[in-house]
Amino acid sequence: MNLPMDSSPKYLGTLIEFLDEGRLKPGLVVHEQANHVTVAEAGGSERSVARDLIMVRHPEHKVTRENLAAAVATLEAEQAQLAAELDLNLLWEVVREQGRNFSAEELAELFFGRRSAGATAVMLEALFNDRLYFIRRRLEFVARSSEQVERLRIQYDRVRLRSESSRNTRNLIRGVLEDGLVPPPDEAAPLIAELRRYLDNPFTRNRDLTAMIEAAVTEITPPEAAYEILERLGAAPPGPRFVIIGGVRTGFSEAALAEAGRIVAPVREASDDVGAVTIDDDDTVEVDDALSCETLPDGGLRVRIHIALVADFVPQRGPMDREAAARATTVYLPEATIRMLPDRIACDAASLIAGEERHVLTTDVRLSAMGDITSYSIYPSRIRVAARLSYDDCDALLASEAGTAEALALRGMHDAALKLRDRRRAAGALLIYRREPKIKVRDDGEIELTLIDTMSPSRQLVAELMVLSNYTAARWAADNRVPIIYRVQPIVGGDYAAQRPRLSLHPEFHAGVGLNYYAQASSPIRRYMDLVLQRQLLAALAQPQSVAYQADELLTLLANAEAAEAEGKELERRAKRYWILRYLERTAIGRPLEATAFRDGASAELDAYAVRGALRGAPNLASQSRIMVRIARVEPLHGWLGLDYLSTAPQILEGAH
Repeated sequence: MNLPMDSSPKYLGTLIEFLDEGRLKPGLVVHEQANHVTVAEAGGSERSVARDLIMVRHPEHKVTRENLAAAVATLEAEQAQLAAELDLNLLWEVVREQGRNFSAEELAELFFGRRSAGATAVMLEALFNDRLYFIRRRLEFVARSSEQVERLRIQYDRVRLRSESSRNTRNLIRGVLEDGLVPPPDEAAPLIAELRRYLDNPFTRNRDLTAMIEAAVTEITPPEAAYEILERLGAAPPGPRFVIIGGVRTGFSEAALAEAGRIVAPVREASDDVGAVTIDDDDTVEVDDALSCETLPDGGLRVRIHIALVADFVPQRGPMDREAAARATTVYLPEATIRMLPDRIACDAASLIAGEERHVLTTDVRLSAMGDITSYSIYPSRIRVAARLSYDDCDALLASEAGTAEALALRGMHDAALKLRDRRRAAGALLIYRREPKIKVRDDGEIELTLIDTMSPSRQLVAELMVLSNYTAARWAADNRVPIIYRVQPIVGGDYAAQRPRLSLHPEFHAGVGLNYYAQASSPIRRYMDLVLQRQLLAALAQPQSVAYQADELLTLLANAEAAEAEGKELERRAKRYWILRYLERTAIGRPLEATAFRDGASAELDAYAVRGALRGAPNLASQSRIMVRIARVEPLHGWLGLDYLSTAPQILEGAH
């Protein structure tokens, strides 16, 4: 055997064993360099190996590339027999009193009674993996004292006991979740205490417990499993289910609250816009935008989109800003809304409340009678919102023949929105409209479900003008060389549907939106990166060539915000589906239900609930076929919904849809 300490060992054409992640691996040296050799492995691949990782060589084996696999198999068989004989405890007993270092070669000769490369390799492998009997000093080994070995044995026994305890905990978890078992109080109490601690602080969640829960139950996250176990044991922590599961921070620091209470916004010039209205859901309290419209003498329209000027109320890098950056977004859960900013700012000072003067960043656009943008400008201002409308109010006014200024302005905006949408569609925009379920869990546990029609005139109006505002902000930034984060989706090979939208510091066509410039800037109260973009625009508007953030700062902020926002969206998705399925459990079991088939009858969407599930028993159906189904299986915890096909829907129901 030659070890790396030899002055200049030659390995070319020799079968060797080298160290790879703590294990010895065999290979044939096919090329030598100064500090490395190239090794062919039995599977045919080659790799470069540092000379000092070569532990053993086997000159007694005559090996070529052609017989390498057979030679390795023979070597491994020989070494397996030797490994079966090796007893490190016995070897330790023999050498522990000698108090000197041994090479693996010497220890192999002592134990096996002969000196060979194969015996040395087996000994090295065992010693590298030993944590009890020997201490490694480079490539020599010294026996531990009896006291050291006894102490280590006790420690390893404790580890083994913990492992057994972990196995018992896994069985307990599986029994509660899968079999509905309720353990005796003396067994349940330690588990309850451990799971309560686990959910209490998401930043200190025990990794071992996480792995244990993952091993015991699949398809749900460990925090969801922990909460469900506590709920079944009657020990769920107080508070909204998914707030606790998500570890969502509900309160703000004293510093952030104090800053919110003492903010004095800069003076802004008053706008001459006296007809701006807000259009929102009835329960919205974070009002981001207000809209107005007036007809121009040439038949065109002047549309003004006012976005809440949150940057005036949240100082950059202050306590509120740091918390907003960490949260990244307002999280909307069926049981609670967890805001990105303190209520004093989000729901009051920055929110566009009707009848109150509020600071805004205005996008002022002039459109031709055909819907072309003839000019635009962006500027900060101060407005007094004339009225607050719900989407239903707006739809009613659009459908009426009222001749009020408010109704005429809404019709003008709706007409502009339709023309803008048609232009985007002609440019290739992918316009998808679906009914969306809105689920709310009241304090008394009652679940309320309503459907939102995203194709309603009022919602299309608002959505299209927000797209216009975002486009204008992105175009202004590009024209003025202001660094921002653009959202792009280039067409590759004539197809964009397969290309995911991405983020870029450079403007490109966004095929899904159908626009040459696009960014997100319309929701600064509830999206942190929209607030960042607003600050960037404000700085450049105040002083050309000035910016609030350099490009590298934007990328750093974006990375943090995107990760946090993605977590929030996933929590929202899981919570929403959980509570919709709970609602179905309570109200829809056993009843025939109208549905729409998708994926050739593999799945269906319940018309009254806008939720999809797997469909079984259906014939081959065209997508969008109207059918009748019955719920076969609903498991809110796992997000499962199974539907049984009953029949095609009666014609009268199809006409009513």
